[in-house]
Amino acid sequence: MVVTMSTSNLGQVFDGITFTPITPTDPTSTDQTLPIHPFTTNGPTKSSIFVSIPHFRDGKRCAATLKNLFDSADHPERVYVGLIEQTDAEHPKEDPTCLEEYCSLLGHAMKEHEAGYIHKGEKQADYDAVMAACPRVGGQIRSVRFHHLGAKGPVYARSFIRKLLGNEEFCMEIDAATEFAQGWDTKAIQQWTMTGNEYAVLSTIPLSKKDRARVESSGEVEVPRQCAIKVGSEGVPLYENHADGKAIGLKRPLLSYAPSSQFAFAKCHYETNVPHDPFAAQLLETERFPRYARLWTRGYDVYTPSENIVYSESITLHPLHQVTGHGNNGERKWPPNDSERHDSHIRMKVLLGIHHGIGSGDASSLGGGTSIGGKISTARANLGIYGLGKRRTMDQLLEFTGVALPTTEASDKHGNDGHACANLVWVPYDSSISPRANFFDGTGKADDLELDPIFPLRTLPDATGGQYDHPFLGNAAWKGPGPSSHGSANTSSNVPYSLAFLLWIGGLYVWYAMFLGNATNRKRASKSKSSKKHKRKDVKLPLSEREIKDV
Repeated sequence: MVVTMSTSNLGQVFDGITFTPITPTDPTSTDQTLPIHPFTTNGPTKSSIFVSIPHFRDGKRCAATLKNLFDSADHPERVYVGLIEQTDAEHPKEDPTCLEEYCSLLGHAMKEHEAGYIHKGEKQADYDAVMAACPRVGGQIRSVRFHHLGAKGPVYARSFIRKLLGNEEFCMEIDAATEFAQGWDTKAIQQWTMTGNEYAVLSTIPLSKKDRARVESSGEVEVPRQCAIKVGSEGVPLYENHADGKAIGLKRPLLSYAPSSQFAFAKCHYETNVPHDPFAAQLLETERFPRYARLWTRGYDVYTPSENIVYSESITLHPLHQVTGHGNNGERKWPPNDSERHDSHIRMKVLLGIHHGIGSGDASSLGGGTSIGGKISTARANLGIYGLGKRRTMDQLLEFTGVALPTTEASDKHGNDGHACANLVWVPYDSSISPRANFFDGTGKADDLELDPIFPLRTLPDATGGQYDHPFLGNAAWKGPGPSSHGSANTSSNVPYSLAFLLWIGGLYVWYAMFLGNATNRKRASKSKSSKKHKRKDVKLPLSEREIKDV
């Protein structure tokens, strides 16, 4: 097949078959409505950046990524990292954490310790000493860690961002095996600003490391871009796990409809307004379009950057992944659970309003309503922040992407051919509507609304549902504790020593009363218990606490 390239001063897009020049006029809107203008607190050189890095038994590559992250930044002092570590704690030598490997790369390795409980104290002391000496660990790196047997896939892992995000202004999502362009931090903020959109999300599948030298030597910037969307057997739209197209010679970021968590850069209100769904367990590609539906209906827009900011590891496997599990080639081997996966597929269908494939057995657990359609409607309303927004509609999204969803028959569905992804037109919305407004708010359909996630380290208004349009102009909350106050999960508080002493004395008193109190009172209490029958009241915990372990 012969492909003819077209030239354009603004660049061009290759959709896998043909080249399409970018139109000379900026396709922002058909009615002169413009996106909300972007604003940064300190500009591209000082604004803080939070980088989330989940990994599944990939500590060595994660450590190399972490080192390169700081080494390649123009201003590494404003970069903060959140590690979500899923490792085998019982075999740390064979399955090390990213944090320990990172410190080892910097010359702060732990000593060899004999196994056994008797050596636990000296091992802990060694660990504490290494962490204290290791650069940036105390102030710029936070982490949560859980056993790899508790892993439920990448979406579930990224949901733990809520535990680690502080008051940073920008957020970036990457994979554990990533390489960075020199000055990536400055480039990313400059690219984001060029979109002219406060709700812009720079995102694409990164160029592979093996193609980096080729592209850099070609003299023309080439950035991967996804165009085609298919509809899978479950009825949920799917993206390929690789870029099927590319953008060449762009002069500015280009509107897209294909986000990727392998690289996503936005204001951090993106993480609080569109949090990763912890109930989308066991999913990989199936969750991408539903997440895009969530962010797009809440007013966010995805853009392909005009230059490469990060690069991905072309070798996707490592020895610990070569075990039985998901994937044709042994990749991403978290413990499979078909029941959880099935429930997650149903959840994605509910989010998108897809009835096809949801039987009476599945519908019985969805919520109120007499018909399957009624139960799905109730379940959609119950999704809350994990559902659709109110700034744009699902019909607008399907028109924007060229996709049709199945209704009651599978034959109703179709994807797009990917050939119209070059010159997308920005879809306006009413900016007075909050990005946190849920599509079913005010309808009365919800009967068990899911709770919003808690961001314990973030004190800005978006963490608790505040409006975030032009968030920092005159925003008193931003003048409060900055990122430095949350540099580590173990930061000390500002509690006065006198108050701490009084609390300590009070604690001693409580301990004395509990354990050294008068024996007669204990006997009396024992008799009282034996003579009375107490009815135990079963307390139904919120959904988030019933289903998620708070680690």
